[in-house]
Amino acid sequence: MKPSHVLVLICLGALALRLGALTFVQHPGVADPNHYYNLGVRIVEGHDFTSDYIWFYVPPPEQIDHPETHWMPLTAWLAAAGMRLFGVSVPAADLPFALIGALLPLIGYWAARQFGVGTVGSLFAAAAVGALPEFILNSARTDTTIPNAALVCTSILALTHGLRGGRWYVFVLSGAAAGLAYLTRNDSLLVLPAALATTAIYALWGRGGELRRTALRRLAPAILVPVAALIVVTPWLIRTYRLTGSPTTPQARQMVYYTRLLDLYNYERNFSLETMLADQTPAGLIGKRLFELAAAFKLMYTTLDLFLPVAVFGGLVLILLACDRRKLLTLAPALILLAGFLAAYPLLTPFHSQGGSFKKAYLTLVPLFVPLAGWALERAIADRRMQIGTAAVALVLMSANGIELTRSDTRSAAVYMAQIQRVVAAANALPDTNGDGEIILMAQDPFMLRFVGMRSVQIPAEPREVVLAVAARYGVDYLLMPPDRPALDPLAGGDETDPRFTLAGEVEGTVYRFYRLGASQP
Repeated sequence: MKPSHVLVLICLGALALRLGALTFVQHPGVADPNHYYNLGVRIVEGHDFTSDYIWFYVPPPEQIDHPETHWMPLTAWLAAAGMRLFGVSVPAADLPFALIGALLPLIGYWAARQFGVGTVGSLFAAAAVGALPEFILNSARTDTTIPNAALVCTSILALTHGLRGGRWYVFVLSGAAAGLAYLTRNDSLLVLPAALATTAIYALWGRGGELRRTALRRLAPAILVPVAALIVVTPWLIRTYRLTGSPTTPQARQMVYYTRLLDLYNYERNFSLETMLADQTPAGLIGKRLFELAAAFKLMYTTLDLFLPVAVFGGLVLILLACDRRKLLTLAPALILLAGFLAAYPLLTPFHSQGGSFKKAYLTLVPLFVPLAGWALERAIADRRMQIGTAAVALVLMSANGIELTRSDTRSAAVYMAQIQRVVAAANALPDTNGDGEIILMAQDPFMLRFVGMRSVQIPAEPREVVLAVAARYGVDYLLMPPDRPALDPLAGGDETDPRFTLAGEVEGTVYRFYRLGASQP
């Protein structure tokens, strides 16, 4: 059978895995995927890229319904596309992500062929990308991981193809994909400096002069990469500038100075180097970053499931020992981007790394590293039938693990969703404290509350006076405990009382309780 036919079968198998996973998915995914789903629903309902709840206050929105300026739009548009075609539902929103996930094997195969892997190893790399448990799980979520992986890897592979003699239009493809990747995740902005560094490396250190001469001839058309990217992102930059006075997300500038994860939920506080040093000792700051860096290296291993870690990292070691410059040049853009992600998250914003941002960024690059496993397979096993047999066993185990990972995640989300549904039912039975005709909660998870039909605002990580002022500003009726906020935890635990926070009701069989807020009363 021709390799192209096998590749089609691999993509169809990957699609079957994902469609099978969608049959038991009831929720788009807790936290970020939930938010993108909610944004997609707003788009379908004709509200453009806006949110009708508040998840953080940098800067504080004028009202609960407000334009979204922090999250990038492409993931929500993909979710909206599925729901426009098939109606508002979780499977419809997930469908574009399942389809893109089923095409990721093409990226793995392309990367393997650029890497010089043989037919069996390249097809294994393609299938491994399709069967990787994390990719199966994220194909059943309305999240950034799958589209970002497709776009970032396409941009990098098109760039390296162009530097090796490809036509001018592959540079346009590279730039357009980079621009779309930025519209998916802010950190994909690093693709452009990585592309610049890759071009310089090819021009300076191309093997034996051949790649160097080719790359030098391609410098002029390589300018099309940033040009195409800028054309793609310009409408979004204009929108952001009109709304915030800055072409990029203004909140990101302060996040470097956060010293704890709860700082994300501050209300009108300014963060700087001075506040960071006042809150943490240099030893504490360094220790946190070293811890997150170590956790990042562990994560790079564990997210590759059972077989791939040994094969991928073993293949990298073999290439380093052999000083294979051509293969190292092929890996250069992925390694440069990985270094950028390590700097951006564990080192500069460790609390975002703690929250999962580095994991998502790293998964973006996995299709470019999996060819190392295909190459190692061909090097370690000479017999073709043994290669195929070993690959088949690994793929079956990975696929089974992927389905089980998705089922486990789905069960957890369903249990949590059922609890929040009970919260909403109980909240709707409470009196409307301010006469606006709607119950508004202040809670930890506005995403899930909106998914089950209730608007809310985030609990600020601030003193109680600020919490009450925020509640009054946005017409909050009740505070949903437990809060996970230092100023409020003593109230939730019964260690303190405060007449401004009075118990108004409980959700039977759960830990959730409603508190009426004095500052929110008319």
